[in-house]
Amino acid sequence: MSTDIVSSDDILPGAFRAESAESAGSAPAADASFDPDAIVVTGIGAVLPTGRGPEALWTAWCEARTALAPYRDPYVRTQRITHFGHVPADLQQAGRDSVPHKLRKFGTAFTFNAVLASEDAMRQAGDSWQTIPEERRGLYVAQDDSTELSAAAFHKALAQARTDTSPQVGADLTRVVAEAFGNAATFNPFTVIRALNNNTLALVSIAQRFRGDCAAFVQDAGAALGALQRAAFSLRRGDCDTALVVGAGSYNEPLKLAAQYRAGHLTAGGRGTASLRSFDAERDGTVLAEGAVALVLERAGDAAARGARPLVTVAGAALRPAVDSGVGPAALAESARGLMAAHGMTPDTLGAVLADGKGTVRHDAAEAELLRALLKDSGVPVSSVRPVTGTLGAAGPLAELALAPSLFATGELPPIAHLTTPPDDGTDFVTGSARKRRIDSVLSLHSSFNGFAGALLAKRPHLA
Repeated sequence: MSTDIVSSDDILPGAFRAESAESAGSAPAADASFDPDAIVVTGIGAVLPTGRGPEALWTAWCEARTALAPYRDPYVRTQRITHFGHVPADLQQAGRDSVPHKLRKFGTAFTFNAVLASEDAMRQAGDSWQTIPEERRGLYVAQDDSTELSAAAFHKALAQARTDTSPQVGADLTRVVAEAFGNAATFNPFTVIRALNNNTLALVSIAQRFRGDCAAFVQDAGAALGALQRAAFSLRRGDCDTALVVGAGSYNEPLKLAAQYRAGHLTAGGRGTASLRSFDAERDGTVLAEGAVALVLERAGDAAARGARPLVTVAGAALRPAVDSGVGPAALAESARGLMAAHGMTPDTLGAVLADGKGTVRHDAAEAELLRALLKDSGVPVSSVRPVTGTLGAAGPLAELALAPSLFATGELPPIAHLTTPPDDGTDFVTGSARKRRIDSVLSLHSSFNGFAGALLAKRPHLA
């Protein structure tokens, strides 16, 4: 399935707004290859460790300014998890404030972030987008396997019960369970929604009034690719007139952190906030993170009628079992090559590759082999934003789509932060300073901890 995705003009970086200033007074020149049935993104929202919005992410990447920090949590004590990509506390509060008070007991910290990202994306899509009937709005959500029903939630509830001075004082099991679900006064079974993997879908649909076609996908980057594919499919079938795609989650849950530590995936943190060293010879693991990204999608013809300016065309996505499932890097390279061939491209015509670059010894070795097999000394530059954001899970692919407008507008590919000793395999990893180059297409690569890998092909858009 192919998907064409663009973003609205009011979220473009300054360089692109200046470049396209003539559009304020007159319509852009028509492009004979414009496809009114292509799928376009007309709004982007992001709540990430780098801050709020895609421009905050772009700036941090350009400056090689990591958003990773020493791990902190009021209910988790550990010396094993050294660093994490925390969403800033003030932005977490803004996410919570974006949800109506009566709905907060049904949500979690990361779904509050998703609501805020969705709100930003919808606002950038324009006021006329709001006239679309609620039952014609599709919602397609990618969520990590994260829930509020965690060890930390019960720890917090038990601590509150023990220090309670009310007449009902005591660590009564019913009260602890009710508190863990965020409703200490009386246990409401409906709040069990906080323990479900479609919590983001539920809360966004209620808070933002989506009553149309919907679907929820779970686990890591593959979920976001699945959500994008389903949204495009539903729009083309006419199941909805607009679609919101949201990727959200958090690895900040004790059992998940412990599982990743025991699997040997996490860095020992010996280089502080610069410990996530994608592809570097001294890499020793990844840094986990949290965040949410939302995209508003619609058909290109509908967007043009509203005056929304196309920004990025995502030609297609591929998702398949990966190295952890016994599929070798060469086979994954062939899958990416097939994706490009389906859209009339070859590896040497790419403008840039955005690698996953998790930073683990095993994942990066496999991805370096994949890149070597795919690019074959083509000279196409390769970068990664992972050392800046950490491993985002379900929000990862959507975050890279949010970066594509700036790549096309500026003609610069920022370097891989902290990469000093890249693999000596002929692949052109960007280090030190940004690579200046006209970029008309980007291939982004993604892998998950659950055995799947994916590729997403984005291109400079055609204009109506």
